[in-house]
Amino acid sequence: MRSRNAFTVSVPATSANLGPGFDAVGIALDLRLRARVEPAARFRIIIGGEHAPTHDGFAERILEAMRCVDSRLPRIALHVENAIPLGKGLGSSAAASVLGLLVAARAHGTSLSRERLAELACAHEGHPDNALAAVYGGAVIAASSAARDCVRVAAPRDLRALVVVPNIDLATHEARALLPAHYDRGDVVFTAQRASLLGAALASGSWRALRTAMHDRLHQPYRAPRIPGLAQALALRARDLVGIALSGAGPSVLAIVHPGDGAAALARRLERCFANAGIAARAHELAFAARGVTVRGG
Repeated sequence: MRSRNAFTVSVPATSANLGPGFDAVGIALDLRLRARVEPAARFRIIIGGEHAPTHDGFAERILEAMRCVDSRLPRIALHVENAIPLGKGLGSSAAASVLGLLVAARAHGTSLSRERLAELACAHEGHPDNALAAVYGGAVIAASSAARDCVRVAAPRDLRALVVVPNIDLATHEARALLPAHYDRGDVVFTAQRASLLGAALASGSWRALRTAMHDRLHQPYRAPRIPGLAQALALRARDLVGIALSGAGPSVLAIVHPGDGAAALARRLERCFANAGIAARAHELAFAARGVTVRGG
């Protein structure tokens, strides 16, 4: 470790797609993967927290990202605390990638701009939605990791995210395998219209448009049969509900809501959608994260 000073890194959870923004739109959530980095005689990684992994895949994700910066692991003790549910469509993989890249760069004394970090994170993830939201915070609309192809807009300060996490597993590669090879032209037009409206609503703060803008016919209808209760959740109507969509590849659901008692009642209704299908689920009310990855100390 070039610097003998400890430092900390914090990366937000993210929700991708927001309905029609498939592989293009992501938003950061105030739920974080954190790490403290200290000098050590040899490299070691210790992972804990509410959602500590039960297998080595999460640690391997961090290590793979670190080796993208330098093939040699630095002499550090990396203490990771994870609050992001794993494998639930909340960007845990992207957060691990961003964490590993930034930890390695800092530990090796490598200069890494935020734009370069974004490029590396997108390359490691394979697409820009979760990765860029984790790096930049707020909401991101992107066609690639290039700065000219990406627009970041401020996170909604007057709204909250209800994230409903059902107790089922759906790996991203399984969720992608559910999608058809060909689409009906009407479904493509429907989704393109709403994706355009989604980008405009996020950029302008026209939240009343989100209910329509977050509808989709490219991926949600094909994934719904694999996630009992999802169709019922997406069909809910409530005064304080601004918009609702599958979070990333699922199985979690992201509802954008006005804060208050109505949000709490809606959380219970969403949990019941899954309970009625025989699936336990837990709702979390979160703020949107205005800031992406942060570093302190060092």
